[in-house]
Amino acid sequence: MKYVEHLDELEHYEQDSGANITYQFIVRPGTLGLLSGGRIKMHGPTTKANDVHGDWDQVYLVLAGSGSVRVGKKVYRVRPGCVVRIPKNTLHGVSLKKGEKLEYCYFNAFASDAILKRHLKSK
Repeated sequence: MKYVEHLDELEHYEQDSGANITYQFIVRPGTLGLLSGGRIKMHGPTTKANDVHGDWDQVYLVLAGSGSVRVGKKVYRVRPGCVVRIPKNTLHGVSLKKGEKLEYCYFNAFASDAILKRHLKSK
């Protein structure tokens, strides 16, 4: 494991959840306790598909750009410096209008080793 890396050097991965979106691992699941996380860069128009995680909480830290984030039944406009908290079992998604760009990091907090192992087996 590298202890220090620049964001632009992080490993890319694929996910089928929307167009014009790139994904990178910050912390691969199973490599640093019950924490995992990544970096997402998007450019609009696009929508990151709505999702629900039943086994972990999630936090977004917006680094650059702007867009709309759904958490539950509400939609929030976000900008650099915004922190978005997504409790487990909460519908969430991200959408950008034409010309918008958004860059954010997400962090997952798994509730237990058993839940993390189940997640890793599903990949």
